[in-house]
Parts: sequence; structure tokens; C-alpha cells
Amino acid sequence: MDIDFNNISQEETPPEASAMINTFRAFGYNLRTAIADIIDNSISAKAENIWIEYKWDGADSWVTITDDGLGMKLDELKLAMTPGSRDPKDDREEHDLGRFGLGLKTSSFSQCKRLTVATKSEGFKVINRCWDLDYVNKTKKWSLLDYLSDKSLANKLEELNSGTTVIWEKMDRLVGNTNKNNEAAMNVFLDEFASVEDHLSLVFHRYMEQKRVTLYLNGNKLEPWDPFMKQSDGGQFVAHESLDKGQVSVKCYVLPHISKLTIEERKKAKTEEWYKLQGFYIYRQNRLLLHGDWLGLFSKNEHFKNARILIDIPNKLDHDWKIDIKKATATPSFNVRKDLIRLGKLTRSKAGSIHKFRGNQIMLDDTITSFDFQPIWKARKTRDESRHYYINQDHPIIKNLLEKETISKKEMKSVLRLIGETTPVESIIQFHSEEPESHELRDSAKELDQGTIEVATLMYKSLKSQGLNNQIAIKQIFNIEPFNQFPELEQYFN
Repeated sequence: MDIDFNNISQEETPPEASAMINTFRAFGYNLRTAIADIIDNSISAKAENIWIEYKWDGADSWVTITDDGLGMKLDELKLAMTPGSRDPKDDREEHDLGRFGLGLKTSSFSQCKRLTVATKSEGFKVINRCWDLDYVNKTKKWSLLDYLSDKSLANKLEELNSGTTVIWEKMDRLVGNTNKNNEAAMNVFLDEFASVEDHLSLVFHRYMEQKRVTLYLNGNKLEPWDPFMKQSDGGQFVAHESLDKGQVSVKCYVLPHISKLTIEERKKAKTEEWYKLQGFYIYRQNRLLLHGDWLGLFSKNEHFKNARILIDIPNKLDHDWKIDIKKATATPSFNVRKDLIRLGKLTRSKAGSIHKFRGNQIMLDDTITSFDFQPIWKARKTRDESRHYYINQDHPIIKNLLEKETISKKEMKSVLRLIGETTPVESIIQFHSEEPESHELRDSAKELDQGTIEVATLMYKSLKSQGLNNQIAIKQIFNIEPFNQFPELEQYFN
């Protein structure tokens, strides 16, 4: 039954200004995501160039973000400064990266207590409006100020035909009341902006690659960082599918094995971070929302670290994908979930095969005897499901040495070098990724075997022959693995 609310007594209860505006500070932004959110507005305003400037000055440090977009007239500026100025359910232009009408305010308030926006449309003068949270807290009113603390902060804007400058001052979350001579605080400030550079180069890499937007950080032009290494040799393009009635595009990639990359390519590709960078990369209107996450569909795994899957969604699917205010989290819609699992399994399998091939994992397994190749190392599982690695005595070189009465120093060095160079590191990593408990079980109690007794006894006799007394000889032996795990060995030393 429909209710006629016109005949019901009504009251307006607007939120208290200071309480509400301070609530906006708690949305969980960091400096990187906050600046990226401001850049979204610049792109929506059709900016081609965006300049981020920052200055360390202790408690008076500041940040400005200037674009050469369309700019705003006064009514547009006041609307932009109004919290919740748009309904997230409203239809938007395809290029629009906003959603809630809160991004400018929430991202800015997360970093500063004074937000000023200066702007001008083509043919008009610069205008500005300011939120000062200290003043709002004092007056308890929604008092938007016509105030600019320092006109030089908007100098860049004066040079442009149109555009907007966002100014952050009173940056209490990052610098607080720190003295400008505090070197440790300054280093933290500068390190934060180094991470901002990396973040923006990734999040907006498609815009930069397509020459649609150029970003500058303190005058330095940022270069795009492509997480899929599409220009590198040795990678694989696994699949491309359209899902959800053609609205969602999915492309699956496997990065090249690290051995295929030069030192410079490894540095640029950030190979040391590949483990945490594996997973889905969700883009909305070419803007990266979320990366290095399997979205709860899979867990991260060492031998799948080369797997990356690109997902493109339009802004009209924000609700279905549960895009949050910060545009930093997303959940796959029910319509595509099964397909993402299928494509994820396919891509992970391709990525895992790189390491399986290189690690010769099958060759290590001592239960498989269907081939003649003999590796130096072998692996076996014990009854308690723990995995052990040992030198293969059937390897031709090892077998030949064992058949000799004496071994020369040169032969010994050669075989030790061979053992060291063929240590199956990749296979050990893969075994551990697939069955970590098989290695963890190795820490359980071990029994003293005859081979260990014989080696320890030989060492003891050798040390005694060198003139060491009984106590020192035994102490030296128990300083060596694995003998230090078996104190009962002492009973075998005469």
C-alpha cells in the first residue's frame, strides 16, 4: 500500500556541520589514493595536463593539484564543494570517473584541514572557495569561505585558459605540527610522494600510454608503468573474452620468466614484488581501480606470481561491482563470477607451467623411473608426508666418484660446484607452494641414522688426529648441522 507522506507531520534534521565534515575524514584514504581521486575529477573535466606540486615546510607544508580542464563557474564550484552533490545512481557520461559527489571532499579532508579550490572557465577570471575545518568546528556551521591563503598557490592557473587548482593546507595527517627542520619527518614526507609517483604511474598508465593525459610531479613528467609487460618478449597472451552481455572485457596474461629479462627490465618490472602483484587488475573507464588481488576467488601462490588478468568494466556497473567511494575495492558481480574462476584457473595453470618446466620438478621425484635422465638432486616423501632432498648416487659423475678408492682435491671441488649449481631452488619453492606442510614436517623429531653416526665418527677421528683434545673436538662437531640435532652422538666418540 502506498503511503501519502504529504499528510504526515514532518521535520528537517540536517546533520551538525562539524560532526559530519569530520566524519568525511575517516573514509580510509592514504596520500596515494587521495591524490588519485582528485586526478579523477581532472580527467572528468577533460584535462590534458595535470601538475602535482608539493612543498615541505613542516606544519606549513602544502600540496596543489592543477589541471587544464574546463574549469568551473561559481555555481558549479559551489556545487562541487557541497558534500554529496550528486546521486551515485544518476547516469553519467562515459568518461566520468566520479560516482558519489564526495571524492573531492573526502579525499582532501583525509589529508588536510583546509581545502581550497581555485578555478576559472575560459573567458572568466579565477574564483575560489575554501573549507577550513577548524573554522567549521568553531562555528558549527556549513560556512564555505571565499578565501585563498596565498595567491601564489594558484599562479599556475593564471597561465591557463581554463582549469582548476586544488590546494591542501594544514596537512595534519601527514605532517601535523612538525617543525620544518625535523629531518626524519621530512624524509617520511618525501618518501610518501615517491610512493605517490609509483601509484599514479600505474593507476593512470593507460591514459598516459594513449597520450590522453600527461602527469607532472614537481615538474617531472611521469612515465606509465604497464603491469602486463605487453612490449616484452617471452610473455604469453592467454585469452580474451567478453562477459556479462559484452559489458565486461577480460584479458589474461602470463609475464615472462625472470630469466628472460635483462637487469634493467627486471628493475622496471619490479620483479621483487611479483608475488604481491599477481591477480586481477580491474579497470573502470581505463582507470585502474584494484590490482594484485584474486578477489577472494583464489589465494596467492609463489608459482602463480606471473599471472595477471585485466578486467574492464564501464561506470554503469559500479553498483553491480560494489565500487566504494575511494574506488579502491571491488567485488565481481554474480554474472561473471564463474567465468572469472574459469579464466583464473586457466591463467594460473599457464603461469605455473613456466616454473614447472624450469624446475624439472618431475625429474626430482624419486617415485618416477620412466626416463633415463639422472638429476644430481632427488626428492622423496617419507611416511609422515615430509619431503626430503638428497644427492642422487646414480648420477654418472657421483657414481663414478663413489667407485674410486681415492678422490683428488680437484675432483672434490668439481663435484661440490656441480651440486651447488644444480640446487633445485625453483622446484623447492614450487613444492613448498603446493604442499607447505611437507617442508614444515621436517622440523618434527628425527631419528639418528647410521650414516650420520659414521660421518660424525670420521670427523671426530680427524679432529683428534689434528691434536685437538676430546672436549674441543666434540664441541666443534656439535657446532655443525645436522650433528647439533643429535646430542646422543657423543656416546659414539671414543
